[in-house]
Amino acid sequence: MNLRMVAALVGAVAASSFSFAQDVLLPSTPKIGDELTIIYDGSAKTSMLKSAKEVTAQLMIMRDPGSPLLVEVPLKKSGAAWKGTTVLSDAKSRFLALQFVSDKETDNNSDNSWTFLVLGSDGKPLKNANMFKGQAFNGGRLFTFKVVKNVETAREALKAELLSYPDNLTAESLLWSIDLRAKPDNETKAAIRGEVDRLYAQLKSDEESASTLIGWYERLDQKVVADSLRQIHIAANPKGKVAEFVRRTEAFQEKDAAQRVVLIEKFLTDFSLRDDERRNIIGLLSYAYVQLKQYDKAEQLGALDGSMLNSIAWGMIEKGEELEKGVAYAKRGVDALRSPNPVNKPSYVSMAQWVKSNEYQLGMVLDTYAYGLFQLGKKQEAEVAYAEAYTFLKKEDPDVNARYVEALVANGKFTKAMEVSADVIRLGKSNDKTLAAYKSAYVKAKGSEKGFDKVVEDAKNFAKVELKNKALKDRVNKPAVDFALKNLDGSVVKLSELRGKVVVVDFWATWCGPCKASFPYLQKVYDKYKANPNIVILAVNTWENKSGTERVELVKKFIADNKYTFTVIYDEDNKYVEKYGVEGIPTKFIIDKKGYIQFKKIGFGGGDEMMNEMSLQFELLLSDDFYSSLK
Repeated sequence: MNLRMVAALVGAVAASSFSFAQDVLLPSTPKIGDELTIIYDGSAKTSMLKSAKEVTAQLMIMRDPGSPLLVEVPLKKSGAAWKGTTVLSDAKSRFLALQFVSDKETDNNSDNSWTFLVLGSDGKPLKNANMFKGQAFNGGRLFTFKVVKNVETAREALKAELLSYPDNLTAESLLWSIDLRAKPDNETKAAIRGEVDRLYAQLKSDEESASTLIGWYERLDQKVVADSLRQIHIAANPKGKVAEFVRRTEAFQEKDAAQRVVLIEKFLTDFSLRDDERRNIIGLLSYAYVQLKQYDKAEQLGALDGSMLNSIAWGMIEKGEELEKGVAYAKRGVDALRSPNPVNKPSYVSMAQWVKSNEYQLGMVLDTYAYGLFQLGKKQEAEVAYAEAYTFLKKEDPDVNARYVEALVANGKFTKAMEVSADVIRLGKSNDKTLAAYKSAYVKAKGSEKGFDKVVEDAKNFAKVELKNKALKDRVNKPAVDFALKNLDGSVVKLSELRGKVVVVDFWATWCGPCKASFPYLQKVYDKYKANPNIVILAVNTWENKSGTERVELVKKFIADNKYTFTVIYDEDNKYVEKYGVEGIPTKFIIDKKGYIQFKKIGFGGGDEMMNEMSLQFELLLSDDFYSSLK
């Protein structure tokens, strides 16, 4: 293995006194106040950073209370190893995860970051140490750090937490959730109901605990009981935690922006909140004001960062309304994001990640700014802003790429327009508008369109080869878990009966924005291949907020309203979303003819990219050459 971690009281012991373990070198687990000496062995077989010129250890500290804290420890080379030290000084530290980074590479122990419980002075895990461990292994990550999902490890950690701290309702609730997900039947619900009844009788005077337990009555299909208990608590304490939870939920769920403003303003008046809670609520209020175009009120809250300014500007510029004002807002967003204040960096984000995020946001607002300038006839200024947006967005956004090429053509820079067009086509980041602008530049520069189609074809073929190489490099090659799930008509679809076909398994939910954004393009893919008997597309509905008949009707209505015709099946107990290790939706799995998952894609990055990627994956998996190469 490639990690040794040494932890000891500062200056208390010599290295020779440490006890060795397979992956780590420390006195069992660290305590608050310990000096941690972290050693990365770059010569180890499993090392991912063998040729690194510099290595930084990233230590994610889960705190109670408070947001996670990311500590970055620069390591110095010593022979084949890299070493560095830090002190675990934060008294709120409870659980740690460790990974190593170098430039753009990360060694996180094959997506299973090294994790450690923090002990108290008595040598026992501190309260919530095992709870955080349970959260990590139940969800397959510790905040932004990955671990291998293992529900049994999570369950054991939560049991250990409750053995030492039986009053830990957070751990108890997570354990109930795991049990209910594993076996969502009446027997499990009855067992949990008994525990909820017992704990509510003990803890009802604690408003925060009572609010959590009332929520469980609702999860256990006892909505009448839950509503009744909430009303009792609210009547007794109109500004208590139960009332706060109800009012906060109402504000968050309100779809009408004007009514949401009323609810939030009253909420802020009625309840005393922590600073971080107040900031979140004010952010929601600012967004509601922006939706209502009450920009002055949003300004007064002081919550308009570069991203929010971009939203305001884009809303004006895209519709061609108040262009001058929209450009002014965009310029303010550009200025804000050019000089971000490090004080605003979230505690759990690395400096490199924060800089990268700001550069992306700067690229987006530069695109908005350029778009407005272009519509105002300031085409030279627009081109300069587009060039910056193109650079900050790493040529990844096809729409921005197209607008940049259009600006170059408008300014008579045909050669540059052709260079940029060819580049983004080769990268697979172009669209029809790019091609139209490219053709215009080509004709202007060469006097005719002769040879244009060949140039574009060559660029697309290059992109296809690159995409193919990347796809092969990123193959999963793991057996797909079999399932037998009902479709909208009640018929059962069994995965193993589709052996010999290429199968898309796309996990989604009706509340999921990226899922819904991807579906029109999934429909296009379906329409393109529906005549091919060797390709099957299954949209697996999961993680819905409704259950039973309500869920069935919700999904049927959504599919009918949008006129989607691909096959939809229900992951009724959310069992298979867990078995497939899904971290977030949408997640697509492309399964080969032998029943192996070959490709996995989390999220939705854009329709054209998704369709091109899936078409190439189908082409690969339908080819006999693909399977012969695996032998």
